[in-house]
Amino acid sequence: MLKRISSFSAGRRSKWVVLGVWLLLAIGLGPLQPKLQEATKNENSDFLPNSADSTRVEELLKNNFPSGREVDAIVVYTDPGGLSAADRARIRRDAAELGRPGALKKAAEPIIPFGPAAAAGPGPGGPAAGGPSLVSADGTTALMIIPTFTQSGDAIEANVKRIRAVVPPPEGSAGLRAYVSGPAGFTTDAIETFKSLDTTLLLVTVSLVLILLLIIYRSPVVALVPLVVVGVAYTIAAAVIYGLVKAGVFDVNGQTTGILIVLMFGAGTDYCLLIVSRFREELRRTEDKHEAMVRATERTAPAILSAGGTVFFSMLVLLLADFRATQSLGPSLAIGIALMLLVGLTLLPALLSILGRRAFWPAIPRTGTGTKDVSGVWRRIGHLVHDRPVRSMLIVIAILALGALGNLESRGSLDFGEGFRNEPDSKLGQDVINAKLSPGEAAATQVIVARSVAAPVSAALAKEPAVAAVVPAGASKNGELEQLRVTLNLDPFSDAANAEIPVLRDSTRAAAAGETALVGGFTATNYDTNRSIERDAKIIVPLILLLVFVILVILLRAVVAPLYLVATVVLSYAFALGASKLIFTHVFGVSDSDASQATFSFLFLVALGVDYNIFLISRIREESAKVGIKEGVIGGLEKTGAVITSAGLILAGTFAALMSLPLEALFQLGFTVALGLLVDTFLVRTVLVPSIAFQLGERNWWPSHPDAAAEVPPSSASA
Repeated sequence: MLKRISSFSAGRRSKWVVLGVWLLLAIGLGPLQPKLQEATKNENSDFLPNSADSTRVEELLKNNFPSGREVDAIVVYTDPGGLSAADRARIRRDAAELGRPGALKKAAEPIIPFGPAAAAGPGPGGPAAGGPSLVSADGTTALMIIPTFTQSGDAIEANVKRIRAVVPPPEGSAGLRAYVSGPAGFTTDAIETFKSLDTTLLLVTVSLVLILLLIIYRSPVVALVPLVVVGVAYTIAAAVIYGLVKAGVFDVNGQTTGILIVLMFGAGTDYCLLIVSRFREELRRTEDKHEAMVRATERTAPAILSAGGTVFFSMLVLLLADFRATQSLGPSLAIGIALMLLVGLTLLPALLSILGRRAFWPAIPRTGTGTKDVSGVWRRIGHLVHDRPVRSMLIVIAILALGALGNLESRGSLDFGEGFRNEPDSKLGQDVINAKLSPGEAAATQVIVARSVAAPVSAALAKEPAVAAVVPAGASKNGELEQLRVTLNLDPFSDAANAEIPVLRDSTRAAAAGETALVGGFTATNYDTNRSIERDAKIIVPLILLLVFVILVILLRAVVAPLYLVATVVLSYAFALGASKLIFTHVFGVSDSDASQATFSFLFLVALGVDYNIFLISRIREESAKVGIKEGVIGGLEKTGAVITSAGLILAGTFAALMSLPLEALFQLGFTVALGLLVDTFLVRTVLVPSIAFQLGERNWWPSHPDAAAEVPPSSASA
C-alpha cells in the first residue's frame, strides 16, 4: 500500500496530478481559513459541562429571567487630585450619553454614585442599589456600572468600544482618566487579543522554521518546500475545522487555533525533514530522481505513520474530557495531524520529484558522492555512553529528578488580569478597583434561589466573611425564582475568591433547605473550569500513557523497551514542568499558572517526545539484529542523530513561538513544552535511552527475539 502511494506521488506524470489536486483544494478552501478565528468562543462559560452550577445559572438567567444573563461593563473614573465638580459633571454627561436609547445593545441605564442618574442611596458616595459605595474613601475614584444583557461576543465588544469612545482616555491626561473593566471589558480585551493571535503566531512560526531549515540545509529551495507542504495542509485543516464548527459539531477557542498552528508546523516540518533527508541520501545512490524519491518515501513512511499515529490517537483521547474546550481540542488537532500525514506523504514527494537535485542547490547531491562525516559525533557519543552506561544513566536521571523537584512548589491559578502579558484597559481598571474600592464590585456573583427561601439565603450569605453585600436583583418570569447579586470583598478573578465559591454554595444550600439554590457568575465559572480541568486530567493522563505504551508494544513487538521509553518521557516531562515552575516564579516573577498547563504540557511532551524514541529504538533494533546490541545502539544513535536533533530543534522552536503571544497561559505552555523537547532531544534520546539499552542488552526486546527486527517498521534515515 505504502509503495503504491509512494510510486504514484513520485510518478513521472502522476506527480503533477498530486500537485494539482492539493493546490486546487488549498486555493478553493483558502478563504475559509481566516474565518476559523472569527468563529472561536473565548469565554470559559461556553465550554463548561451542562452539569456545572455556573452553567445552570447561566441557562436560568438566559431563559427564565426578563433581562437574561448580565455582563456588566464597569467604567473606572479616577483623578489623582480628587474628583472635582467638573469631573463629576463629565461622569453625569457620559452616563446620559450611554443611557440614550440605542446607544448600547441590550443595556440598562448606567448606575453612577451621584447626580440625577444616581442610584438610590444617601449622599454622593452612598451605596448604589444597596451595594457597596461606588466612590472611594479618598474621593479620587468612582465607578459607573453599565448592566448589559447580550449573549453575543460581537455585541459585547461593540458596546465596550462605544463606551471607550465616550469616556475619557485611560492615558495621556493629567486629570480625569477612565478604564473600562468588569466582565464586559475583560471579554472584549480577550477577543481583541485572540483576533491577532493566529496572524502573529503564523508569522513567528513560519519565520522561525524557515531560519532553522536554512541553517540545517543551507539551501533556500529545500527550506521553503516543507513550509509550502505544511501551509497547504494547515489551510485545508483550518477550513475543515471551520466547517465542523459552523455545522455545530463542536466549538473551538483561540487557544485551540493557536496550538493547531504550532503542532502542524512543528510536527509537520519534522515529518517532512525525515523524507527530505532520506531523499538526499538516496540521490547519492541512485541516478533517477523518481526512483530515489520512491525509496525515500517507502523507507520513512512507516516511522512517520507510527509517530503521527501516536499523536493522532493521543489527541482523540481528549474527546473523553468533561471541559468542552479540551474536548474540542482533540478532534481539531487530530484532523490537523491526519491531514499533515496525508499531504506530507503525497505532496512532498511530488514536489521533490519535480525539483529533483535542484531542491538542494547550491549543495547539490551527486550520485556516488559521500556525505560529510557528521555522524562521527554521534558515534563518539555512543561509545562514551557504552563505556560508562551506569554513570551516564545516573547523571541524567539526577538532573531530571532535580528539576522535577520544582513540582513540589505550590502555585495558584492565573486570574483574568494575570492572563495578559501586556496591560489592557480592563486589567488596569481592575487594579484601580482593587486599590481604591470594594474589589468584588467588578464582577458580582450571581445566586439563583427559590423565592420562598430568598430571605434566609440572603441572610446566610451576608454573614460570610468574604461577602461585602447581598442585593436582590429581580424575579424570574414565572415568579418562582429570585436572583441575588452577591458582591465579594475580594478580587473576583483571584484564587482567594475562587476558594470562596464552595463555601458560598454550602451556605446557600444549607439555608435553602432543599429548595433551588445555585451559585454562578464569573468567579463561579472560573472555579468550575478549574475543577473540570482537574477531573479531566485524572482520566486523560493515564489513558494517554496506556495508549502510548500499547502503540510501542505493537510497534516493537516487545514489552521491556516500551516500559522504559514511556518512563523516560514521563521523567523528562516532570523535569520540564518542575523547572518551568521555578523559572516562572523566581525569574519571570509569575507565581500562578493556567489550570490546563500541566495537562497540555503532558499531552504534547509525551505524544511528541515519544516520537523521537520511536525513531531511535526502531533503528537500534534493526541494527542490533545485524551486528549485536553494542554496535546496534551505537549505529542507531549514529544514523538517527542528526535528523532527530534537527527535528527536535524545529519542534521546540515552533512551541517556543507561543512565547511571542501576549497571553500568559500560552507563553507558559510554549516555554514548558519547548524545554521538555530540548531535554528529550539532547539528554533522554542521546544519553538516557542508549545507556539503558546497553545495560539491558538482548532483554530490551523481551519477549521477542532481536531477529524479529525485520518485522519492525524501518526507522528514519540518517541525514
